[in-house]
Amino acid sequence: IDVTNLNRQFLFRTEDVEKAKSTTAARAAQVMNPDLQVVAMQDPVGEDTEHIFHDEFWDSQDVMVNALDNIKARLYVDAKCVFHLKPLLESGTLGTKANAQVVVPHKTQAYGDSRDPPEQSIPMCTLKNFPHKIEHCIEWARDDFAGRFTSSVADAQAYLEDRKASPCAP
Repeated sequence: IDVTNLNRQFLFRTEDVEKAKSTTAARAAQVMNPDLQVVAMQDPVGEDTEHIFHDEFWDSQDVMVNALDNIKARLYVDAKCVFHLKPLLESGTLGTKANAQVVVPHKTQAYGDSRDPPEQSIPMCTLKNFPHKIEHCIEWARDDFAGRFTSSVADAQAYLEDRKASPCAP
């Protein structure tokens, strides 16, 4: 858990920073509902971990609840839930966008059935808090450079020129 998670994820508190998200969320949910049976797992879900998340795993579940932070994993879980006929509560954020969706296989739209149009620009919160793609890192560096070496110099130059134009200038 990173400090940037605290403003958008209600299960986490300041004392949870640097702890695992899955175990912390499971513990918080069980405080809310002691009858909840949850197993917190820290393995990434996807094709590389099908030895953990095998058919028996999916078939043994009653319902799946997602809170994944990447599209590839969300699409993977969605496809597995549809294939194994498991209801899915899909949720997550991507930049400034949030998604919450109930997927009931063959009755409602699946998460993978629709796509958001690509964003024309990178959300500022992604650049400042979690630049996770190479283009985010490049844009962050450009913005940082501009702030340090371009904007401040331009502001200083504008101030000096404005002072020269002022009738009260020394």
